[in-house]
Amino acid sequence: LYSISQFSLWNVSQYLSHNPLQAYLLFPTGLRLAVYLLARPTYAWVWLLSDMLLAGAILVLLPDQSNPLMLLMPWVVWLAAVIARQHWPKLHLYWQKLLLIVALVLLHTILVGITFTLLAKPLHMGAETLIAMSIASLTGGIVLTPFLYLVADYLRHQTWHPLSPQLIHHDVKLKPKMLMWSLLFFSLGLLAELTLLEQMKPFALLIILLPTIFLAYRYGWQGGVLASSLNCILLATARQFSGSFSSDQELLIFMSSQAFVGLGLGIAISRQHQLALLLQKMNTRLAKELREKQDLARQLVSVEEQIRKSVARELHDEIGQNITAIQIQSMLAERLASNDQAKQAASSVQSLAMRIHQSTRQLLKQLRPHILDELGLEHAIRQLVQEMRFAEQGMTVRLNMGVNPQKLDDTTRVTLYRIVQELLNNISKHAKATRVHISLFPGSEMVLEVKDDGIGLPTDWRVRGQGLKGLSERVSALGGQLKMTSSTFQTGTRIIVNLPTKRSITSEKLGNIPR
Repeated sequence: LYSISQFSLWNVSQYLSHNPLQAYLLFPTGLRLAVYLLARPTYAWVWLLSDMLLAGAILVLLPDQSNPLMLLMPWVVWLAAVIARQHWPKLHLYWQKLLLIVALVLLHTILVGITFTLLAKPLHMGAETLIAMSIASLTGGIVLTPFLYLVADYLRHQTWHPLSPQLIHHDVKLKPKMLMWSLLFFSLGLLAELTLLEQMKPFALLIILLPTIFLAYRYGWQGGVLASSLNCILLATARQFSGSFSSDQELLIFMSSQAFVGLGLGIAISRQHQLALLLQKMNTRLAKELREKQDLARQLVSVEEQIRKSVARELHDEIGQNITAIQIQSMLAERLASNDQAKQAASSVQSLAMRIHQSTRQLLKQLRPHILDELGLEHAIRQLVQEMRFAEQGMTVRLNMGVNPQKLDDTTRVTLYRIVQELLNNISKHAKATRVHISLFPGSEMVLEVKDDGIGLPTDWRVRGQGLKGLSERVSALGGQLKMTSSTFQTGTRIIVNLPTKRSITSEKLGNIPR
């Protein structure tokens, strides 16, 4: 089968070159390079013997026109393939293998040129013959070898199913739009070669290249290689009818040029497409990891608040009752005391118990304000403003909130409360403001805005402001953003927090599920 294919390609090549040796170096070279490179090295002697027998048969059939150098050409292919095969197993990416194929074709062309240069004087061959043989070798290799690699790659990765009645019911999906575009471009190229090549040669050559460029752009290196091979068939066929191209060398040079264009453009586009897919996969993986980290952060916040709530409940139930009992007992001891010293001691115990009770209540508010669970976020913030006594400091606080409590999950509600608590505490201690404005806008994300007309933040607040830094890290961990602008020119500080709710995160996850 290999010898029959070689002989058939040699006959096809004779339509483009009437020199049997040049025809032997044209398309048969592409087949030899592909077989020697892609087949197992253990069978190299089989292919070499077949090539020698075919060359000998041609010499016997055409003793007057043939050249004994045909017997030497298979050895040149074998030498180039041996060098290339040393690197072939190490390559795993398609573009690396294609570049090696191009290097193999160029190496073989150089070896052919060296061979004819060394034998030019003994065989009385001129420079034109040397150039013609090199061009034929280059054209046959660059046109046919990548195409055969494409076929081998397709057969290697194609899933073959045994014939069965079920295959009858499988629909064949055709792409008529792409087929029509390809047919249009090939028709334009053929028409340009038949009619415009003599009058407007540069324009005609550009039109002939359109199918190669189009398929390379659409299908990458596979489309470029396939279009180049089909274009060569059209060029060779049209030349038999129209006599286009002034010489065989000109036709072969254009064939090799458009093959290089299709292969190079196809490799670049396939590489770009592969990088885009890789980037998309990395973005998807990073987005998944980010969502997982945000879920983990929300769980940590939820666990933290559950612990705070549990500790607050224990403080209220156990320590609160004990302190109340101490107060009652100290009051009874003070009334029943028989001397002033005992009454003073009981009064001191009662005073200490009262202070412990007040400290415990303050600690309970810091751990978990009960009003946040009972009346919701808006009432909790309003009470927080009242407890911090901004009016006594000469500050006016305006609240603009219209939050539906049912749309807030516990993690978002607690996080917003903690943020407002920290920001109001900083304003009360450091801002020296006269007006404070707090706004909360519901939506797919909760947007909290806190601004004042104070002295602004110090320049080194990122180093000193551990509270603000902690808020920023917490908001970022929950998938939100904290933006801060500050100025000392009577404009104060403005802080905007965007925090996704649990519902928006759930909707995003459902939207990412493939359907």
